[in-house]
Amino acid sequence: MERLPIFLSVVAAGTPEFSRYRICDSFNRFWTGTDWSEPGEDHRGLIYADSNRACHEVQRLLMLEYMDRPCRVFRAPVEVRLFADRDISHQELKAWLLKCSKLLIDAQAQGNGPCEGSLGLVSIHWHELNEVNEGKKRRRKADPKGDT
Repeated sequence: MERLPIFLSVVAAGTPEFSRYRICDSFNRFWTGTDWSEPGEDHRGLIYADSNRACHEVQRLLMLEYMDRPCRVFRAPVEVRLFADRDISHQELKAWLLKCSKLLIDAQAQGNGPCEGSLGLVSIHWHELNEVNEGKKRRRKADPKGDT
């Protein structure tokens, strides 16, 4: 028997000054940390100070639903081009990327995976970030005559 897909979302729960997040399902129930609230009881939902932590919890909850199925792993590179006048450490870059980047999957419109009953979990592993060109390349100023 085919299971109905579970759709989870990370929703804003704080103020513009103090961003907070909750996890909600497609029935408007909120994750309390141990179970789901009644529909609309957002005040019972566990509050996350960091959207990344809420997203990790969403992946954990989804994996619990699908972990009895075979799993295959694929990799696709993500490229970051950094332009800066000063040297920026790997740690600074990773911290910034972790805070600012969000990988969104529109599961409600496209499904949890490529076919019914499947789940595709996508992660960016910023801890594996490596610089491709170790040398510091500077842009060459264009020759006013057009010669190179």
